[in-house]
Amino acid sequence: MSQRGSRRLRSRRGLIILAVIAITVLIGRIIWVNGVFSSAPLGFWGTCKPAAALPGVEDIATADDLAFVSVASAREPDTRDGIYLLAGDRLTKLAGAPKDFHPRGIGLYRSPDGSGIFLMAVNRRSSGRFSVDSFEVTNPKTNPALVAQGTIEGGLLTDPQDVAAAGPGAFYVSNNSAKQSIVKWLVSLGVLPGSDILYFNGMSFQPVAEDVYGARGLLLTPDGNHLLVASLTTRSLKSFTRDMFGGKLTENQSLTLPAAPEKITLDPQGSVWVAGHANLLKWRDFAADPARRSPSQIFRVNLLSGVAQDAAQVYGNDGSQIAAASVAAAVGKHLLVGSSLDGKLLDCAAR
Repeated sequence: MSQRGSRRLRSRRGLIILAVIAITVLIGRIIWVNGVFSSAPLGFWGTCKPAAALPGVEDIATADDLAFVSVASAREPDTRDGIYLLAGDRLTKLAGAPKDFHPRGIGLYRSPDGSGIFLMAVNRRSSGRFSVDSFEVTNPKTNPALVAQGTIEGGLLTDPQDVAAAGPGAFYVSNNSAKQSIVKWLVSLGVLPGSDILYFNGMSFQPVAEDVYGARGLLLTPDGNHLLVASLTTRSLKSFTRDMFGGKLTENQSLTLPAAPEKITLDPQGSVWVAGHANLLKWRDFAADPARRSPSQIFRVNLLSGVAQDAAQVYGNDGSQIAAASVAAAVGKHLLVGSSLDGKLLDCAAR
């Protein structure tokens, strides 16, 4: 064999080895992101009881001892969809929402003196169009109702998931930006990022964080300096430092979780509550077939200077009590657990 032929052979071997390594790394990432061999540790030091049967619980936002529950089935629109108020054992659907209202994520904003409560909701209409609708909650403890404040639409809202209120007319939205079917499939596997974070400054939308992997739940820290993002396909809780004036975001640090997170909530003590899925393949199977129950996991995460430090599992179930939990929120001594795919809201109390 000539020297030139030998070099070509070595070059081909090198390319084959590199291709094999790249494919192995890619397959390993897909297995890890989707939790193919992962399972949810079971257990909860307390008791849970059904609080309500609902089409699906998309999100929960709390104010003092009140819990606002975003209700909409992830499978199809339902006439019971809307925003509910849970006060003690009483669950009330709030009047004042638009007729075609199927809320996903919700964000809560309080007036500077604490007396006013305002909600923002990602609305997926029956037509498939999206908007962010804002409301004032009137008489929350005596005769609660929603009073519409405005509706924001825009071409950048391709598939919004959650909203974090940053002021009376400003908010962040996690948004799936992939449009082509093959790209969406690669995004779902965690091969491509496929999400961005949009900021609405009261006038227009602008992307402030792009190429985010599987952005789902959003949470603005109480001081307003950090935005937390639940990244489904990096199985992590990401922290972004926020420009208070322009809304721009700078990625800070992230905490890897034992599950793929969906929605996130904050309790009065400053802990973050995260609902996640150990195995995304089982989660997708349950989305396709309600008989194939998917496990539920709930974590409590501690923050330090707006950055997630550690996570401890508080609740784990094989799906028999509630399947594919998508949100959890602490209200007083109770933990509320809901699922967008399972028609249940649980009220859990620690022993």
